[in-house]
Amino acid sequence: MLFPSKPHSESTHCDALANYEAQVQTSELTLAGNDCLPPPASPTDSEHKFQGGRPHRLVLSEYEVIGRLRALPHDATPIVLTFGPRDLDNPRNWSTARKWYVTCFVSMLNVLTCLCAGGYSSGTPLLREEFHVPSVVTTAGLSTYILGFAFGPMLLAPLSEHWGRNPIYMWSWLVLVILQIPAALANSMPTLIGIRFLQGFAGSAPLTNTGGTVADLWERDYSGAPMAIYGLSSTLGPPLALPITGYLAQYKGWRWLFWFFMAVLGTAWIIMVLTLPETRHTIILAQKTRRLRDQFSALGHPSSSCIQNPPDEGLGHLFKVTLTRPIRFLFTEPITFSAAAYNGLIYGLVFLFNESFPLVFGRLHGFTHAQTSLTFLGLCVGSLVAPFLHPLQEKHYLRVCTPESRMWSGLPACFLLPISLFWFAWTSSPHVHYMVPIIASSFFGAGIFVVVLGVLNFVLDAYGSYTASSLAGVILVRNLVGAVFPLFAESMYESMGYRWAGMLLGLLALLFCGVPFLFYYHGVEIRRKSKWASMHGDTRSHEVGE
Repeated sequence: MLFPSKPHSESTHCDALANYEAQVQTSELTLAGNDCLPPPASPTDSEHKFQGGRPHRLVLSEYEVIGRLRALPHDATPIVLTFGPRDLDNPRNWSTARKWYVTCFVSMLNVLTCLCAGGYSSGTPLLREEFHVPSVVTTAGLSTYILGFAFGPMLLAPLSEHWGRNPIYMWSWLVLVILQIPAALANSMPTLIGIRFLQGFAGSAPLTNTGGTVADLWERDYSGAPMAIYGLSSTLGPPLALPITGYLAQYKGWRWLFWFFMAVLGTAWIIMVLTLPETRHTIILAQKTRRLRDQFSALGHPSSSCIQNPPDEGLGHLFKVTLTRPIRFLFTEPITFSAAAYNGLIYGLVFLFNESFPLVFGRLHGFTHAQTSLTFLGLCVGSLVAPFLHPLQEKHYLRVCTPESRMWSGLPACFLLPISLFWFAWTSSPHVHYMVPIIASSFFGAGIFVVVLGVLNFVLDAYGSYTASSLAGVILVRNLVGAVFPLFAESMYESMGYRWAGMLLGLLALLFCGVPFLFYYHGVEIRRKSKWASMHGDTRSHEVGE
């Protein structure tokens, strides 16, 4: 554990509460009895909402609800359940080991869906030969998958808010597993391209849910290390896909790629069904409410109907917000617009850069397709080394604790992108040893991890409860760019030449290096001018020199 768990506030009934909750977990509490009952909740114990001078509803913990209903059996005041300070049903109160297991597992799902996306590229040369189509057509199979990434969250995000994380994980993942069968049996490129879009749509569930799962499990000030794991899964997945699938495609054929995906994804689905708990707070509270109401109702308690479900504005409202607010944020919120533009550019550079590897190492150095796939390990090494520097970023953040401080490590890291791209471009020659551009790519992988994680954390801290809408806009732009850029990558390299095309990528990365500095030094002023960001959090300035 890199950082200590955040201590919870003490209650006046701490010992009784701990005993009671242990009994609830093991179903040892008998509501009809008189033992282990807490005192009735008083107004100072609970949050009240008033309407017309009278309590509109009481927000109580399960511990307090039992005490109140036993003490005031005929009271008709509506009660809404919340988590108690040490409620073991609250995901943030789970053991550290359990929280880390869930965090790592859902992050692994992110890696696997990226594996399914990028691993397809290992079979594109074979697809061109079998179906006699140009490279832009086979590349469309990658682009449509990323396009599914762009639009899938628009549907899956509100469903996860309404039905919970687990149903979305499990059902969408099962669809992704099943869709590997028609892909493996496809007899035409149009069929395969259409299936790939559906795969990307179903496979976007981790993009929608993983960040929410991390937020469910960890207090915001102590989520730095879990978010680093999530960020690593996003940056490690694409370059890791090709080394894993390169030799399989070369020696077994492109259809075996999809059978391999089915086996790996299917194994993950079985583990998911058996071990992954629900983490969405409102869903857990609704389940607790239903259980408590049924227990009191079975005993004939007159006030059992007063225990109400948490307020729910309905799935229709969620869809309305999900489909409209991200677009509104993109065009009215400077933070969202800047983060989306920068994130989109970075992922565009990633896909363009990845497309250069078969050209540079295959054509210039004479590598086979399987050997070329191993050159992506340089990107993987950079992505794996960068997280070891993340504790320095967290140390700075915990000292300053402002959204802008999330960008601290991104200030030097943003220059790794143009430097590594220039380095790669000028060493892309048959007269330069192939390890030199591979080493350059490792610095690119490290820079991508640090910068992308910094931007995502800055947006999370800046918008608070509105983060989902802002990140949805950022992810939409990122994946739309990622879907389009691979389509013209090969023609760009062939028309401009490998060196000058690489120089163009480096210049674009250099041009946008000002965005992290803008967020770090002027983020406070930008948040003050933002309608949504100013409604959340602290807009105090910080000492940027710390």
